[in-house]
Amino acid sequence: MANAKLDMGKAWTQTTALIGANKDTISALAGLFFFLPSFGAALFLPETTATIPAGGQRQSSDPQVAMQQAVEQISALYADNWPFLLAVSIAGFIGSMSLLALLSDRGHPTVGEALGKGIRSIPSYIAAQLLSALAAGLALGLPFGLVAAFAPPPVAAVVALLLIVAILYAAIKFSLIAPVIAIDEERNPVAAIARSWRLTKGNSLRILAFFLLLFVVIVIIGALVQGILTLILSAAGGEVARIGIAAVSALVNAMITVIFLVVLAAIHRQLAGGAPERLSETFE
Repeated sequence: MANAKLDMGKAWTQTTALIGANKDTISALAGLFFFLPSFGAALFLPETTATIPAGGQRQSSDPQVAMQQAVEQISALYADNWPFLLAVSIAGFIGSMSLLALLSDRGHPTVGEALGKGIRSIPSYIAAQLLSALAAGLALGLPFGLVAAFAPPPVAAVVALLLIVAILYAAIKFSLIAPVIAIDEERNPVAAIARSWRLTKGNSLRILAFFLLLFVVIVIIGALVQGILTLILSAAGGEVARIGIAAVSALVNAMITVIFLVVLAAIHRQLAGGAPERLSETFE
């Protein structure tokens, strides 16, 4: 049985309706799990865009050397601050899965129940992400990498473009793993991957177009708002500017995260319909 075609207009209408109907609880979850961790990271983590690396030498004008220096700076940042970054990541996982569970159309869970479901779903979500990444790496990365390694440069460039397309396709096919686990409460990671694959069948291009359009519009608006407020706050100088800019950045990031998560819930709700699928089905 063919899946229904995704109606992008309806998905966006559902998104705004879900946000409007749950604005208080969504705000609470977003503030606790998205805004505060991002705000703390902006305040307490060192900048990674400095022009003077740890060794004391200015970054090279050679693109390859400059890239290597940037990678070393980022690696040092993660090595020195991994406990804090791990805590931020865990908070993001819990917040994302709890927010999706809150938007379930079955039972209307409370914030406490959504938090419980979100926390319980984390192991399944991490396992599903690792399995999907492993599957994509074996199915795409290995063969494409071998071809690119031994092919002439023009062929390697074409292969690289094909790899990008294949990665985008895989990302779309796996994009509903989180709502399947959080909303459908499917704790088997393999079954969650399979269900996401089936739900997106016949709608991959529509979902990709919707995500790209949403990304362009939301991110551009967010960047403009953040840029204007940052410019205003910069005039204050000192700690006021630093804290204000960190708060604005965290707020914009939290809002963008919430919008994309609710969009995922709306897409899942539309494609899943009212009748649950048989989770024993295999990939088609």
